[in-house]
Amino acid sequence: MNFFMNEEATEQIQDQEQEPEQEEEVSRSPATTANLVRLCVAAWAVPGLGHLLLGLRHRAGILSAAILCMFFFGLGMQGQVFELRAEHWLQSLGYLGEWCVGVVLPISIWFGYDRGIPFIPGSDYGTAFLVAAGMLNILCILDVYDIALGRKP
Repeated sequence: MNFFMNEEATEQIQDQEQEPEQEEEVSRSPATTANLVRLCVAAWAVPGLGHLLLGLRHRAGILSAAILCMFFFGLGMQGQVFELRAEHWLQSLGYLGEWCVGVVLPISIWFGYDRGIPFIPGSDYGTAFLVAAGMLNILCILDVYDIALGRKP
């Protein structure tokens, strides 16, 4: 018997050690192709929405806040929005990276943010933030896909 515990507490601990714990499995609907496409498109369109549809509210909030903050910091630092028909192929990859952030980019372009000011010293950092926000959203889409398939808890 332990000095700090009474006999009942000691017996409860011994009973818990003898009985193996059974984890409760989360029941999810089987991943159909239509469901996977719906989740991935939702995760692309609005950062964090795919996790929210899977019922992971806290993860959705954290990822959404991180991606949107990176994107708006990039806009605030006058980051450059790339064009598809650019002079160099790296700029075309930057275009794809920025569009991976979802519908936030077309909305910001619609509200008047078009190119950024490349002569401001912080604009290179802003461009990096814009592209990094898109790449982080791609990782979130892949995470939603893996969770929906049951490969990841």
